[in-house]
Parts: sequence; structure tokens; C-alpha cells
Amino acid sequence: MPPVPTVPSPTGAPGVDASGEPLWARLADGVRVRREPFGATVYVPRRDHFFALDKAFRSVVAAVRRDFRVVADADRARVRTLAAIGAVTTQPALPQRAFFGRSLVGEFDALPTPATPLVVNCFATARCPLRCRYCHADDLMVGYRKGDGDEDPRRVLRTAAGLSAMVAVVTGGEPLARPQQARRLIAGLAERKAVVIDTSGVGNFAGMVPTLRAHDVHVRVSLDSADRTVNDAVRPVSRREAPTGASAYTAALRTIRRAVGEGIPCSVQTVVHARNRDRDALYRLRDLLVDQQVTSWVLHVIVPAGKAAQKPAAALLCGDRVLTGLRELVRNTADDGVPLDIRVTSTHRRPNSTLLIGVDGALWVEREDGRGKTAVAGSRMFPWLRNRRLRRCLDAEGHASRYLNGTLDELPEPMGEVMPAERPAWVPDAAPSSIGALLGQLSCDERHLTARTGGVLS
Repeated sequence: MPPVPTVPSPTGAPGVDASGEPLWARLADGVRVRREPFGATVYVPRRDHFFALDKAFRSVVAAVRRDFRVVADADRARVRTLAAIGAVTTQPALPQRAFFGRSLVGEFDALPTPATPLVVNCFATARCPLRCRYCHADDLMVGYRKGDGDEDPRRVLRTAAGLSAMVAVVTGGEPLARPQQARRLIAGLAERKAVVIDTSGVGNFAGMVPTLRAHDVHVRVSLDSADRTVNDAVRPVSRREAPTGASAYTAALRTIRRAVGEGIPCSVQTVVHARNRDRDALYRLRDLLVDQQVTSWVLHVIVPAGKAAQKPAAALLCGDRVLTGLRELVRNTADDGVPLDIRVTSTHRRPNSTLLIGVDGALWVEREDGRGKTAVAGSRMFPWLRNRRLRRCLDAEGHASRYLNGTLDELPEPMGEVMPAERPAWVPDAAPSSIGALLGQLSCDERHLTARTGGVLS
């Protein structure tokens, strides 16, 4: 096994700054820790990143707790590692660093499987202004698009409360399409879980900012390409749901810039399919995200589920052919010193690895054979019966792999470059003076980014 990863301190001596003062540490704000048979699972909300800790690291986390304490000499190397992944805050301050490969901290013989689920996805609404060609949840939304009469956040909250997942993702549909329902859902979920909101950015994101701040919500924006034409071809905006000419690409970049400018933690997720798996295109998108000071990127290999399971979307599927190239992308990003966490999911191999709570409060899992979703439980089912059915339906190892980066190899040196310092709060005067100015700026970015061409990931 590789040695425990560490980050050099400024003086070369573990945990001591240039003045020779002792190292103090506490858990970072919002970090969640769950004890596991193998050690612990830690969730770092600013990075939207799970890490599995071995028992030695779990002991260190248990010792530092929520208030500053002096770090014992024997624990200093591990505290430096925990500071680098954002799990602890130290005085003197140690920087966070990009983390590459499997999300394992300590010594493991294999990827561990947490005892209970890590994440549950919670529908705020089935309404969505986009008509993505590959929509994973399309089969859960079709019956609700004409009206919201059966959409009740209380049912979703009731089901979510019965699950011990550490993180709840507010999704849909597009949460911004029903902001009041999204706010109610966020507030209720935040009482017990860390909260992430998935958004295309199409809608009034600025109006959601106070709620996101109040509940420390991580924003995850969907963007498939640095080329507006490619992105909007697979993520078209419905003319019925948004103004004519609205662009998912433009909305995504506007939302990223607003979130980062506001100091709200923000990441980007990309579905990798036949239209965007071009090697150079993915590197252009990576560079665009770094330019926007995004520090976390999730790449989902397209899953033949929902709309992507239907015949018209078959041309978008790429399967395992793309994985070699994605692993190369991660290794090159680490070697190039790019300060960007990258998580790669391969749920196309194990479709029944994610949990979805529909707008009616029912808990759903994709079938193992990929032929649609199966209802695990309703919102009023007895918890013991729900949990028993969940253990039978959910692929626990696939679930762990999805969130602990099991698709990737364990790199000999997982720690990368120092993450950029947080940007100051959003300053309206620094923003483009008009929507037209913003669109003009994005058009310039597009012309610059699409000037390059390259091969295809294989």
C-alpha cells in the first residue's frame, strides 16, 4: 500500500509554522462525519466531496472535534492531510489542495462500502425548462409536467427523514422552476443533512441566494461543453418553459459566475456522451471551469436510463469506451498541477446505485437490468420495511463507488495543487452592465474555446 498521503508544512516540520508555534485544529465548518466499520466517512460540503478515512484518521477526527485544540505530535502529519482535503481548519492555516483518484485517506486494501447510503436525491418539482436528450429521471417526471397538484415537499421530506444519508440533493426537474417548493425542501432537509442543489441555471438563481446562504447549500451546475452549440443541442431549452432564444449554456455560466462571486460553494457536473467525449473538447471545458474558479468537477458517463434508454437517444451512449480517456484526463490534470477535484462515475455499469425520491414522496431505484425504475417505498411505509427493501434493491458497492470515486485508480500521490483562495462576495458594480454585455462576453469565450480541435476519447 502507498504511504499515508501528507502535505509538506511551511517549515518542513509536521504541523509547525515558521514561528515554531503549536498547531491547532478543529473540524471545518459544515463537515459531517459518520462512523463506519472501516473507520469513518467524511463529507466536505464546500468541495461536495466524500472521503473514506481509515481507523487511524478517524481517531484524529474524533480528537479535534468542533473547537480548536492543540494537535498532538503523533497526529500532526494526519492533521495536515485532513486540512488539505478540507475536513479540518488549522491555526496556523494550512491550505486545501486538489485531491485525485479514489477518495481514500489512510490505508485500504479495497474500496470500502459504507454501512448505509451516502446520498439521496430529492425532487423539488417535475417541472423543467430543459428537454435534455438523455434525462435520467424523465420517466419519473412525465406524469407531472402538466400541473403540480400532486407535488408536495412534505411527502419528500417525510421519506428523506427516514433515510440516514449524509447528503440530500435537491433536484428534479429544475428547482428554480418552483423556487418556493425548493426553499421549503432545502429548509426541511438542512435540519438533518448537508444539502446540494442541482440546477441548469435557467431561472431566477439570484432570488435563491439568501436561502442557499442561510442553509450552507452547495450549488452544482450542469454544463456539458465549452461549446454553446454542442451544449445546447443536447440540453435544449423548451420554448414553452423559457423565453425564446434562452440558452442552457449561457444560464449555466451566468449561474457559476454568480455563485462563485457570492462565495457560495459551487461545482459543475457534466454528462459524458457521444457528442462531447472528444478529448480536446473535455480539456477545453476543464480549462473554462478553472478560469471560472470552479474547484470541483463531476463527470457522469451517460446511463441508458430514463430518456437515454429510449431509441432516439441511443446514439448518445458511449459506455466503457470513454473510461480510459477519462482516467487519462484525471492523471493529466494532476500532473499538470491544475487545482481541480475530478470525480468520475460509471453508473452505466451498475444502474441501481442511486436513490431518488419523487415529488410524491416515493423512493425509487433504477432496476439492475436498466429497464426502468422500481419503487422501493412510499412516503408512509414503515421504516423497517423500507430499509429491508432498500438493501435488496440498491447496489451498495456501486453506490459507494459513485461517491468515493471508485471508477478511478488510487494514485500514488493523490494530493495536488493548492486550491485558489475564495473570491470576495459578489459586487454588483463589477458585473456586466447589462444582459447584452454578458451575452457578448460569453460569445467571445465561445469563439476562443471552439477554435481548437482534437481527437476522440477512446
